[in-house]
Amino acid sequence: MAATHRMLRILGLFNLSRPVITPEWLMKELGVSRASVYRDLGQLAAVGLLERVTDRGYVLGPMVVELDRQIRLADPLLQAADELPGKLAEQTGGTVLLCRFHGSKVMCLHQVKGKNPALSVSYERGRAMPLYRGATSKIILAYLPQPQLKQLWANERKTLVAAGLPDDFTQLGKALRAIREVGHCITEGEVDADAVGFAVALRDGEHLLGSLSVVMPASALTTPLRKTTLTRLQSAAGRIEGRLQDQRDKARATKKTEAP
Repeated sequence: MAATHRMLRILGLFNLSRPVITPEWLMKELGVSRASVYRDLGQLAAVGLLERVTDRGYVLGPMVVELDRQIRLADPLLQAADELPGKLAEQTGGTVLLCRFHGSKVMCLHQVKGKNPALSVSYERGRAMPLYRGATSKIILAYLPQPQLKQLWANERKTLVAAGLPDDFTQLGKALRAIREVGHCITEGEVDADAVGFAVALRDGEHLLGSLSVVMPASALTTPLRKTTLTRLQSAAGRIEGRLQDQRDKARATKKTEAP
């Protein structure tokens, strides 16, 4: 395993159940020598991605916090969304989630709570969620490029089926195509009890970025509220994609200006 790839894997091994990692554990997990592990840890610590905790091991370092701030202030998707999630939460009363597609998971970048603070929503900033439960994730699954969908099916078929998706790739394709045809996904109780999720995909041109969704308590939903929530969600998503288009147009114009 190349050293650079190994260091990236080390960063990916941290989670809530394993916030501190020891060199000895890494040696067993990665199957490499003590010298290699300590060299990797030293390089990651030198740039602030890891920090040594005396007598315990290593934790994620301050550079991770710095990078998170950079994302919050300069991420193109967050910049394009700007005030829209807040307005959508105010208009609908639901919790609004701005999420990005990440590997085979969905990562919440931004959450805004509406006037239903008692509603429990599992999606929260920085928490990775699977692609196969809830509207927020399923709408992304529906627009997943075919090669990535096939790879996900090969790696996680049993989990997909256990989540209620078809136990046949052709039937799965039909189910996802039906979601694409209507342009949105609505689910109830798949992630959180008494929660209904409304979601639409977000794309930057032809590139799938993630999703915008509204989560409402099922007990508070009426037929008119369902309709207006979906309409407002689709409108906000359209404005975000329009702003992303403006970002692309400005970038192309700048390149033409700077070209010799």
